[in-house]
Amino acid sequence: MNGSLWLAWNADVAAMVGIPLAAVLYARGLRTLGPRRPHHPPWRPVAFYAGLAVVFAALVSPLDALSSELFVAHMGQHMLLIFVAVPAIQLGAPVLPILRGIPRPVRRGVVAPALRHRVVRGGLRFFFRPLIAWPLFTATLALWHYPFAYEAALNNEAVHVVEHLAFAAGAYVWWWNVIDPMPLRSSLSYLARVPFVFITIVPAFVLGAFLAFSPEPWYPSYEATAPAYGLTALEDQQIGGLVMWVPGSFVLAATLLLTLAYAIRSEQQAQLKRERQELGA
Repeated sequence: MNGSLWLAWNADVAAMVGIPLAAVLYARGLRTLGPRRPHHPPWRPVAFYAGLAVVFAALVSPLDALSSELFVAHMGQHMLLIFVAVPAIQLGAPVLPILRGIPRPVRRGVVAPALRHRVVRGGLRFFFRPLIAWPLFTATLALWHYPFAYEAALNNEAVHVVEHLAFAAGAYVWWWNVIDPMPLRSSLSYLARVPFVFITIVPAFVLGAFLAFSPEPWYPSYEATAPAYGLTALEDQQIGGLVMWVPGSFVLAATLLLTLAYAIRSEQQAQLKRERQELGA
């Protein structure tokens, strides 16, 4: 193993500026909301900052450099972004604090008019619809692992950035329909979220299985780098496939169980409310 790899921290400007900026705006927004913020109990900021820390680990730490030499590291990077960072950030309910954290002249003169614009509002409503978010997420996950697209991202930094943005955007709109990023709410009921999550397990499971059980490597670039770590390109790919297959499916299965529990509780509360109304009548 190349010892210098552990010193290979990524100085990407977007990540080095964007992550601290998001943290500062969120903290500033929480202060402007004051002590009474029912949608932001103490655990939400913890989730938000943990999500940012995972983004930092995935994009800035030596894991980013290692991802260009090992497929399993690249897969781990993607899994951290999609299944850890994005849901953690959404659990932090970042929309209101970040908007409130933007300086008032900028917020009122630039951000608010842009968000009120008919095209912007229509575009956001379109992409956050469940029937758009699901195929966007699954297609993004599948297409970027197609050898041509994957190799392009591996060998071109600009394409690599686009790949990460695509993963983050697809994951964000998908998780938005599962997690209520308060004060906003998903258009899906808790009961409808159960099949929404369930049908996502299948493509992730299938893609991981194809990678793990492929008889030959899909990505030629790793044939030159994986042997330095005691692996063939095929073994590296198989382990990476298992990373998607097992931990990825576990996260989705855990999400499914939690969503089912919320759906049952929501239905019980609705039933109890109906019974009380009947008794009151």
